[in-house]
Formats: sequence, C-alpha cells, structure tokens
Amino acid sequence: MALILVKYGTNHPAEKLKIRSARAEDKVVLVQNGVYWALESLQTPAKVYAIKDDFFARGYSQTDSKVSLITYGEFIDLLEGEKKFIG
Repeated sequence: MALILVKYGTNHPAEKLKIRSARAEDKVVLVQNGVYWALESLQTPAKVYAIKDDFFARGYSQTDSKVSLITYGEFIDLLEGEKKFIG
C-alpha cells in the first residue's frame, strides 16, 4: 500500500505513469496543478483524492470533480497512515 502524490498537470509523463501504475490498495492525492486530473475519468483501481483548496483556487466547483475532494487536514491524516510515499 502506498500514497502517491501527483502535483503536475495532465500532460506530464511521470504523473501519467504514477496514476497508471497505482494498485487497488494505493491512494492517489492530486495537489497543486495535479488537481486538473480530477476533471478526467481516471483509469486506475486506486482511490483518488484531490485537495479541495487547490481545486477551488483554479476556479472549479465541487460538482466539477470526478474524484473525492479533501482538505489539507485530511491529506495529513492520509500521510500519517501510510508507510510508503511516492512523490
């Protein structure tokens, strides 16, 4: 089980690889420009979250997101709960 951090937009090849190779027991968190991935239907078995403040700061509303939106506090809880981290 790993927490995978995605902080670059949808054209970044490394981020595509991270999302594509995530497993069902992994969690993917979209931060900064990575929240643009929340507008797409992602092909991954992992649970995907986007940071709510980053998503809203780019002019989107909650209904625009195709993934769960979380606060920074909830993100910290995810970080503390995972032994492995991929950034």
